[in-house]
Amino acid sequence: MAKQKSRTQNAIINIAASLGGKVLSTILTFVVRTVFIHILGKQYLGINGLFSDILTMLSLTELGIDTALNFQLYKPLAEGDDKRVRILIKFYRQAYRVIGCVIMVIGLCLIPLLPVLIKDYESLAALQINAVLIFVLFLLQSVSSYLFFAYRSVVMKANQKKYVLDIADYAVTLLTSIAQIIVLVTTRSFVLFTAIVILFNILKNFVNGEIARRYYPQFFVREPDSLRRDEVIGLFKDCGALFVYKLNNVVLKATDNLVLSTFLGLAAVGLYSNYLLFYTSIKSFLNQIYNSVKASMGNLFATGEVEKKYRFFQVMNYLTMILYGTAGVGIAICGNELISVWIGEEYVIPQPFPLLIGIEILFHGLKQNLGQIRHVSGIFRKMWFRPVMGILINIAVSVALVQVWGIYGVITGTILSDLLTNFLVDPVVIHRYSFDNYRPVSEYYKRNLCYIVILAAAYGVNLLLSTYVLTGHRWISVIAHILFVMVTVPGFYALCFYRSQEFRYLFGIVKRIGRKIRKRL
Repeated sequence: MAKQKSRTQNAIINIAASLGGKVLSTILTFVVRTVFIHILGKQYLGINGLFSDILTMLSLTELGIDTALNFQLYKPLAEGDDKRVRILIKFYRQAYRVIGCVIMVIGLCLIPLLPVLIKDYESLAALQINAVLIFVLFLLQSVSSYLFFAYRSVVMKANQKKYVLDIADYAVTLLTSIAQIIVLVTTRSFVLFTAIVILFNILKNFVNGEIARRYYPQFFVREPDSLRRDEVIGLFKDCGALFVYKLNNVVLKATDNLVLSTFLGLAAVGLYSNYLLFYTSIKSFLNQIYNSVKASMGNLFATGEVEKKYRFFQVMNYLTMILYGTAGVGIAICGNELISVWIGEEYVIPQPFPLLIGIEILFHGLKQNLGQIRHVSGIFRKMWFRPVMGILINIAVSVALVQVWGIYGVITGTILSDLLTNFLVDPVVIHRYSFDNYRPVSEYYKRNLCYIVILAAAYGVNLLLSTYVLTGHRWISVIAHILFVMVTVPGFYALCFYRSQEFRYLFGIVKRIGRKIRKRL
């Protein structure tokens, strides 16, 4: 009982630290983007989005080592096996150095392909945009993420101390944003704007490495032993399976800008990137919850009973529908209104684009929850074929539809690939291998269908509210309509499921947090 309480407390602390800092980070991101748009414009915005996605694809060379190592660390950390932890960290350090070098080499080899990836590449010279220099800076930014003691942070995350790193990360983010705004206003230089991120990436890795060393000095002393050959082979088999999943996630999102740039040009990438900022900000914000409880889930799945695991999965599925359902309806209802008031009507993409983005973020949440269970269960090598199917469907549908439906076709390709692969295969395999068929998978599908019907009703109510209530008052209207969504969607789920175990479990956590806050006040 004490261990369960410890897991819950660690998860709550991690969530509180992550969400608190993420609010600040999100605000700073929007401030920097606003200054960026007004000073540099659509072309630079398109290049920023395109090169970011290319480097995201290059990060595939990580091969899922981070996730596989986290899984391997759960058990020795829980059992106090310091030697085993040191051996794993030693391997992680060596792997990250190799990864950084591989990304650099592959990235340099991509430079001759830039004219193919950018439809209006020749026009960039007239705008005095040096695409090669900017790409090299983005490449250095990506490589710096794998060097300068970056490997040390893995032990903090696996041992439920991620919140300590979050505090340091958000401090660095604040400094980065301030420096970027100063550079944009005083120099209008995109090169310096990008170079600043490299410098602060190095600073963040160094600070996180020092924090980990001070918390756990016993893990960073010289270790003569290494992983056995069979262990390395097993680890790389896990990494190979994780690579396919990671490839799927990257293709579903990162290739959108590549397809748009190739067929529609950088201006379309610039317009899309503003909506993508909403998507990634919300996704990053909500992902903090899942990342914060991941170590606690790993501890539970390493030591807990099947019944406890399954109940926790049901709670997280219910919470996923509330959080990502609220976010999806929010983007669908308020996305265009917010873009119009924020940066101008010329940056708005008409419906059903915001609705498609809303559906996509809901699907991402469901996939995130299933993926989390897969990772903490260690079933990396199961259902490897599903991500491959998703990649093929996404590329084929996106390329076909972008030519007849434009920017809407790219998002539709992503949605269809998720619907036809992830949600048909993953629940079946997870119920079989993670929960030993404790409950039939049909219950998962029935419950989620019920959740979606309720979400559709909430969307209809908010569509009426945004159309007839508090319209035409710019920021007042935007804030009011966002608040309507934030109240109505969770309200619908609470009213419909207030007797369920999932609701009582989450409500109990809220009450405990409330009591602690009252005591401290």
